[in-house]
Amino acid sequence: MSQPSQPIIKMDRISKIYRPKRTLFGTKTADKIVALDQVSFQINRGEIFGLVGESGSGKTTAGRLMVKLEKPNKGQVFLDGQDMTRIRGKMLKDFRARVQMIFQDPYQSLNPQLSIYDTVAEPLVVHRRGDHNGRNEKVAQALSAVRLTPAEDFFPRYAHELSGGQRQRVAISRAMVLNPEFIVADEPTSMLDATTSYQIFSILSTLRDKYHVTFLFITHSLAAANFLCDRIAVIYRGNLVEMGPARQIIRHPAHPYTMALLDALPIYCQDSACKFHNTLLKTPRETPDHDHCRFFPRCRRADLNQCAGERPTMVHLSDTHSVACFKAV
Repeated sequence: MSQPSQPIIKMDRISKIYRPKRTLFGTKTADKIVALDQVSFQINRGEIFGLVGESGSGKTTAGRLMVKLEKPNKGQVFLDGQDMTRIRGKMLKDFRARVQMIFQDPYQSLNPQLSIYDTVAEPLVVHRRGDHNGRNEKVAQALSAVRLTPAEDFFPRYAHELSGGQRQRVAISRAMVLNPEFIVADEPTSMLDATTSYQIFSILSTLRDKYHVTFLFITHSLAAANFLCDRIAVIYRGNLVEMGPARQIIRHPAHPYTMALLDALPIYCQDSACKFHNTLLKTPRETPDHDHCRFFPRCRRADLNQCAGERPTMVHLSDTHSVACFKAV
Protein backbone atom coordinates (compact mmCIF):
# COMPACT_ATOMS: atom_id res chain seq x y z
CA MET A 1 0.00 0.00 0.00
CA SER A 2 1.13 3.56 -0.69
CA GLN A 3 2.14 5.75 2.21
CA PRO A 4 -0.31 8.55 3.09
CA SER A 5 0.97 12.12 3.10
CA GLN A 6 -0.96 15.26 4.02
CA PRO A 7 -4.69 15.37 4.82
CA ILE A 8 -6.92 15.84 1.80
CA ILE A 9 -10.22 16.08 3.67
CA LYS A 10 -11.07 16.89 7.27
CA MET A 11 -14.24 16.89 9.34
CA ASP A 12 -14.02 19.25 12.31
CA ARG A 13 -16.59 18.85 15.12
CA ILE A 14 -19.39 17.96 12.73
CA SER A 15 -22.90 17.53 14.12
CA LYS A 16 -25.96 16.51 12.11
CA ILE A 17 -29.42 16.44 13.68
CA TYR A 18 -32.58 15.39 11.88
CA ARG A 19 -35.55 17.28 13.27
CA PRO A 20 -39.02 15.69 13.48
CA LYS A 21 -41.61 16.70 10.94
CA ARG A 22 -45.10 17.77 11.93
CA THR A 23 -48.28 16.28 10.54
CA LEU A 24 -51.32 18.23 9.38
CA PHE A 25 -52.64 17.95 12.93
CA GLY A 26 -49.53 19.54 14.43
CA THR A 27 -48.11 16.39 16.02
CA LYS A 28 -44.48 15.36 15.64
CA THR A 29 -43.72 12.29 13.56
CA ALA A 30 -40.75 11.26 15.77
CA ASP A 31 -38.16 12.50 18.21
CA LYS A 32 -35.09 14.28 16.85
CA ILE A 33 -32.29 12.00 15.66
CA VAL A 34 -28.66 12.89 16.36
CA ALA A 35 -26.93 11.29 13.38
CA LEU A 36 -23.47 12.74 14.13
CA ASP A 37 -22.32 14.31 17.39
CA GLN A 38 -19.14 16.43 17.32
CA VAL A 39 -17.33 14.08 14.91
CA SER A 40 -13.77 14.97 13.92
CA PHE A 41 -11.30 13.05 11.76
CA GLN A 42 -9.09 13.58 8.75
CA ILE A 43 -8.20 11.43 5.77
CA ASN A 44 -4.69 11.53 4.35
CA ARG A 45 -4.07 11.93 0.66
CA GLY A 46 -3.57 8.57 -1.04
CA GLU A 47 -5.05 6.32 1.64
CA ILE A 48 -8.17 4.20 1.87
CA PHE A 49 -9.85 5.16 5.14
CA GLY A 50 -12.54 2.90 6.56
CA LEU A 51 -15.57 4.17 8.51
CA VAL A 52 -17.10 1.16 10.27
CA GLY A 53 -20.32 0.77 12.23
CA GLU A 54 -23.64 -1.00 12.36
CA SER A 55 -26.75 0.21 10.56
CA GLY A 56 -27.87 3.59 11.89
CA SER A 57 -24.48 4.53 13.31
CA GLY A 58 -24.16 7.66 11.15
CA LYS A 59 -21.48 6.49 8.74
CA THR A 60 -23.51 7.16 5.56
CA THR A 61 -24.49 10.59 6.89
CA ALA A 62 -20.80 11.38 7.34
CA GLY A 63 -20.13 10.38 3.74
CA ARG A 64 -23.02 12.47 2.41
CA LEU A 65 -21.78 15.49 4.35
CA MET A 66 -18.31 15.05 2.88
CA VAL A 67 -19.65 15.25 -0.69
CA LYS A 68 -22.10 18.04 0.25
CA LEU A 69 -25.27 16.09 -0.37
CA GLU A 70 -26.27 17.29 3.10
CA LYS A 71 -25.39 20.25 5.32
CA PRO A 72 -24.14 19.96 8.90
CA ASN A 73 -25.88 21.69 11.78
CA LYS A 74 -22.49 22.48 13.30
CA GLY A 75 -18.85 22.07 12.34
CA GLN A 76 -16.79 22.42 9.20
CA VAL A 77 -15.60 20.28 6.28
CA PHE A 78 -12.19 21.12 4.78
CA LEU A 79 -10.75 20.03 1.42
CA ASP A 80 -7.01 20.61 1.08
CA GLY A 81 -7.18 23.00 4.03
CA GLN A 82 -9.99 25.14 2.58
CA ASP A 83 -13.36 25.41 4.34
CA MET A 84 -15.98 23.91 2.01
CA THR A 85 -18.92 24.04 4.42
CA ARG A 86 -20.79 26.94 2.83
CA ILE A 87 -19.43 27.22 -0.69
CA ARG A 88 -21.75 28.02 -3.60
CA GLY A 89 -21.76 28.63 -7.32
CA LYS A 90 -18.56 27.93 -9.24
CA MET A 91 -16.68 26.83 -6.13
CA LEU A 92 -19.36 24.23 -5.44
CA LYS A 93 -19.28 22.98 -9.04
CA ASP A 94 -15.49 22.70 -8.92
CA PHE A 95 -15.80 20.84 -5.60
CA ARG A 96 -18.20 18.32 -7.11
CA ALA A 97 -15.71 17.56 -9.87
CA ARG A 98 -12.99 16.88 -7.29
CA VAL A 99 -15.15 14.85 -4.88
CA GLN A 100 -17.41 11.97 -5.99
CA MET A 101 -19.55 9.24 -4.38
CA ILE A 102 -20.24 5.59 -5.16
CA PHE A 103 -23.63 4.66 -3.77
CA GLN A 104 -24.58 1.46 -2.01
CA ASP A 105 -27.26 0.19 -4.39
CA PRO A 106 -26.23 -0.10 -8.06
CA TYR A 107 -29.81 -1.04 -8.92
CA GLN A 108 -31.07 2.37 -7.75
CA SER A 109 -28.10 4.62 -8.53
CA LEU A 110 -28.10 3.97 -12.29
CA ASN A 111 -30.77 5.51 -14.51
CA PRO A 112 -32.45 2.59 -16.36
CA GLN A 113 -33.30 4.87 -19.29
CA LEU A 114 -29.68 5.77 -20.02
CA SER A 115 -27.23 3.58 -21.87
CA ILE A 116 -23.99 2.69 -20.13
CA TYR A 117 -22.18 5.20 -22.34
CA ASP A 118 -24.57 8.03 -21.42
CA THR A 119 -24.42 7.04 -17.75
CA VAL A 120 -20.64 7.30 -17.57
CA ALA A 121 -20.44 10.32 -19.91
CA GLU A 122 -23.05 12.34 -17.99
CA PRO A 123 -20.53 13.95 -15.55
CA LEU A 124 -18.41 15.01 -18.55
CA VAL A 125 -21.43 16.67 -20.12
CA VAL A 126 -22.47 18.39 -16.89
CA HIS A 127 -18.96 19.75 -16.33
CA ARG A 128 -18.43 20.49 -20.05
CA ARG A 129 -15.33 18.33 -20.36
CA GLY A 130 -14.15 17.53 -23.89
CA ASP A 131 -15.85 17.14 -27.26
CA HIS A 132 -17.64 14.03 -28.55
CA ASN A 133 -14.45 12.18 -29.49
CA GLY A 134 -12.75 13.14 -26.25
CA ARG A 135 -15.70 11.91 -24.23
CA ASN A 136 -15.73 8.60 -26.08
CA GLU A 137 -12.09 8.11 -25.14
CA LYS A 138 -12.66 9.10 -21.49
CA VAL A 139 -15.65 6.76 -21.12
CA ALA A 140 -13.69 3.89 -22.68
CA GLN A 141 -10.80 4.53 -20.28
CA ALA A 142 -13.13 4.68 -17.27
CA LEU A 143 -14.84 1.40 -18.17
CA SER A 144 -11.53 -0.32 -18.89
CA ALA A 145 -10.19 0.87 -15.52
CA VAL A 146 -12.94 -1.13 -13.77
CA ARG A 147 -12.29 -4.16 -16.00
CA LEU A 148 -15.35 -3.86 -18.26
CA THR A 149 -13.68 -4.79 -21.51
CA PRO A 150 -13.87 -4.38 -24.42
CA ALA A 151 -15.30 -1.06 -23.22
CA GLU A 152 -17.04 -0.25 -26.52
CA ASP A 153 -19.14 -3.41 -26.20
CA PHE A 154 -20.77 -1.90 -23.10
CA PHE A 155 -21.55 1.50 -24.65
CA PRO A 156 -25.01 0.60 -26.08
CA ARG A 157 -26.10 -1.66 -23.22
CA TYR A 158 -28.43 -0.73 -20.35
CA ALA A 159 -28.25 -1.34 -16.61
CA HIS A 160 -30.88 -4.09 -16.65
CA GLU A 161 -28.68 -6.10 -19.03
CA LEU A 162 -25.80 -6.25 -16.53
CA SER A 163 -25.14 -8.29 -13.42
CA GLY A 164 -25.01 -6.63 -10.00
CA GLY A 165 -21.22 -6.63 -10.00
CA GLN A 166 -21.09 -5.11 -13.50
CA ARG A 167 -23.56 -2.41 -12.47
CA GLN A 168 -21.40 -1.47 -9.52
CA ARG A 169 -18.37 -1.30 -11.82
CA VAL A 170 -20.30 1.12 -14.02
CA ALA A 171 -21.10 3.21 -10.94
CA ILE A 172 -17.39 3.25 -10.04
CA SER A 173 -16.40 4.24 -13.59
CA ARG A 174 -18.96 7.08 -13.51
CA ALA A 175 -17.36 8.34 -10.29
CA MET A 176 -13.87 8.05 -11.81
CA VAL A 177 -14.49 9.63 -15.22
CA LEU A 178 -13.74 13.18 -13.99
CA ASN A 179 -10.47 12.06 -12.38
CA PRO A 180 -11.55 13.11 -8.87
CA GLU A 181 -9.17 13.44 -5.95
CA PHE A 182 -11.48 11.94 -3.33
CA ILE A 183 -14.28 9.35 -3.51
CA VAL A 184 -16.76 8.21 -0.88
CA ALA A 185 -17.60 4.52 -1.41
CA ASP A 186 -20.76 3.85 0.59
CA GLU A 187 -20.91 0.08 1.24
CA PRO A 188 -20.28 -0.65 -2.46
CA THR A 189 -20.29 -4.43 -1.94
CA SER A 190 -23.17 -4.88 0.52
CA MET A 191 -25.45 -6.28 -2.20
CA LEU A 192 -22.82 -8.49 -3.83
CA ASP A 193 -21.59 -12.01 -3.16
CA ALA A 194 -18.17 -12.70 -1.67
CA THR A 195 -16.38 -13.38 -4.95
CA THR A 196 -17.72 -10.25 -6.63
CA SER A 197 -16.98 -8.21 -3.50
CA TYR A 198 -13.35 -9.32 -3.66
CA GLN A 199 -13.19 -8.17 -7.29
CA ILE A 200 -14.58 -4.75 -6.33
CA PHE A 201 -12.06 -4.45 -3.48
CA SER A 202 -9.28 -5.24 -5.94
CA ILE A 203 -10.55 -2.61 -8.37
CA LEU A 204 -10.71 0.10 -5.67
CA SER A 205 -7.19 -0.73 -4.51
CA THR A 206 -5.88 -0.60 -8.08
CA LEU A 207 -7.59 2.73 -8.75
CA ARG A 208 -6.02 4.18 -5.63
CA ASP A 209 -2.55 3.08 -6.67
CA LYS A 210 -2.84 3.94 -10.38
CA TYR A 211 -4.76 7.23 -10.23
CA HIS A 212 -3.70 8.40 -6.73
CA VAL A 213 -7.32 8.83 -5.67
CA THR A 214 -8.21 8.85 -1.96
CA PHE A 215 -11.15 6.78 -0.68
CA LEU A 216 -13.50 6.87 2.28
CA PHE A 217 -14.74 3.28 2.45
CA ILE A 218 -17.99 2.98 4.44
CA THR A 219 -18.85 -0.49 5.69
CA HIS A 220 -20.50 -2.45 8.50
CA SER A 221 -17.81 -5.15 8.29
CA LEU A 222 -14.48 -4.89 10.07
CA ALA A 223 -13.30 -7.83 7.96
CA ALA A 224 -13.86 -5.84 4.75
CA ALA A 225 -12.22 -2.76 6.24
CA ASN A 226 -9.23 -4.81 7.41
CA PHE A 227 -8.80 -6.27 3.92
CA LEU A 228 -8.96 -2.96 2.05
CA CYS A 229 -8.17 -0.04 4.37
CA ASP A 230 -5.03 1.61 5.68
CA ARG A 231 -6.78 3.12 8.70
CA ILE A 232 -10.14 2.56 10.37
CA ALA A 233 -12.51 4.73 12.42
CA VAL A 234 -15.28 2.95 14.34
CA ILE A 235 -18.50 4.90 14.84
CA TYR A 236 -21.38 4.17 17.23
CA ARG A 237 -24.60 6.18 17.33
CA GLY A 238 -22.98 9.22 15.77
CA ASN A 239 -19.88 9.13 17.98
CA LEU A 240 -16.38 8.04 17.01
CA VAL A 241 -15.20 5.45 19.53
CA GLU A 242 -11.90 4.19 18.10
CA MET A 243 -9.47 5.08 15.33
CA GLY A 244 -6.14 3.73 14.15
CA PRO A 245 -4.32 1.51 11.65
CA ALA A 246 -6.55 -1.28 10.37
CA ARG A 247 -4.26 -4.13 11.40
CA GLN A 248 -3.74 -2.69 14.87
CA ILE A 249 -7.46 -2.27 15.55
CA ILE A 250 -8.25 -5.78 14.34
CA ARG A 251 -5.53 -7.41 16.43
CA HIS A 252 -5.68 -5.09 19.46
CA PRO A 253 -9.16 -3.53 19.71
CA ALA A 254 -9.49 -1.12 22.63
CA HIS A 255 -13.19 -0.20 22.66
CA PRO A 256 -15.86 -2.72 23.76
CA TYR A 257 -17.98 -1.83 20.71
CA THR A 258 -15.10 -2.62 18.34
CA MET A 259 -14.70 -5.91 20.18
CA ALA A 260 -18.42 -6.62 19.75
CA LEU A 261 -18.13 -6.00 15.99
CA LEU A 262 -15.25 -8.46 15.84
CA ASP A 263 -17.20 -11.04 17.84
CA ALA A 264 -19.99 -10.76 15.25
CA LEU A 265 -17.66 -11.99 12.50
CA PRO A 266 -17.65 -15.79 11.97
CA ILE A 267 -13.84 -15.90 11.61
CA TYR A 268 -11.80 -12.72 11.53
CA CYS A 269 -8.30 -14.12 12.06
CA GLN A 270 -6.54 -17.41 12.39
CA ASP A 271 -3.88 -16.92 15.06
CA SER A 272 -3.95 -17.34 18.83
CA ALA A 273 -3.90 -13.58 19.44
CA CYS A 274 -7.55 -13.39 18.40
CA LYS A 275 -10.15 -14.18 21.03
CA PHE A 276 -13.83 -13.86 21.79
CA HIS A 277 -14.28 -10.66 23.80
CA ASN A 278 -17.89 -11.01 25.02
CA THR A 279 -18.45 -7.29 25.65
CA LEU A 280 -22.09 -7.06 24.59
CA LEU A 281 -24.93 -7.44 27.09
CA LYS A 282 -27.73 -9.79 26.07
CA THR A 283 -30.29 -7.43 27.60
CA PRO A 284 -29.43 -3.70 27.40
CA ARG A 285 -29.51 -1.58 30.54
CA GLU A 286 -31.88 1.33 30.94
CA THR A 287 -30.50 4.43 29.24
CA PRO A 288 -29.62 7.22 31.69
CA ASP A 289 -31.53 10.47 31.28
CA HIS A 290 -28.31 12.52 31.66
CA ASP A 291 -24.98 12.61 29.84
CA HIS A 292 -23.34 9.19 29.58
CA CYS A 293 -21.20 6.96 27.37
CA ARG A 294 -23.37 6.15 24.38
CA PHE A 295 -22.37 2.48 24.54
CA PHE A 296 -23.16 2.20 28.27
CA PRO A 297 -26.59 0.52 27.87
CA ARG A 298 -25.05 -2.34 25.86
CA CYS A 299 -21.59 -2.62 27.44
CA ARG A 300 -20.80 -5.54 29.74
CA ARG A 301 -17.58 -3.86 30.92
CA ALA A 302 -19.12 -0.50 31.83
CA ASP A 303 -18.48 1.19 35.16
CA LEU A 304 -21.96 1.75 36.62
CA ASN A 305 -20.93 5.14 38.00
CA GLN A 306 -18.41 6.73 35.65
CA CYS A 307 -19.74 5.37 32.34
CA ALA A 308 -23.33 6.16 33.33
CA GLY A 309 -22.57 9.74 34.32
CA GLU A 310 -19.91 11.00 31.95
CA ARG A 311 -19.13 10.86 28.26
CA PRO A 312 -15.58 9.74 27.36
CA THR A 313 -13.47 11.75 24.94
CA MET A 314 -10.87 10.49 22.50
CA VAL A 315 -7.50 9.78 24.10
CA HIS A 316 -4.31 8.52 22.47
CA LEU A 317 -3.17 5.01 23.30
CA SER A 318 -0.22 5.55 20.94
CA ASP A 319 0.82 7.96 18.21
CA THR A 320 -1.56 6.27 15.78
CA HIS A 321 -4.26 4.62 17.93
CA SER A 322 -6.97 6.54 19.84
CA VAL A 323 -10.11 5.50 21.71
CA ALA A 324 -13.03 7.04 23.59
CA CYS A 325 -13.47 4.69 26.54
CA PHE A 326 -12.83 4.87 30.30
CA LYS A 327 -12.11 1.13 30.42
CA ALA A 328 -9.61 1.00 27.56
CA VAL A 329 -6.25 -0.52 28.44
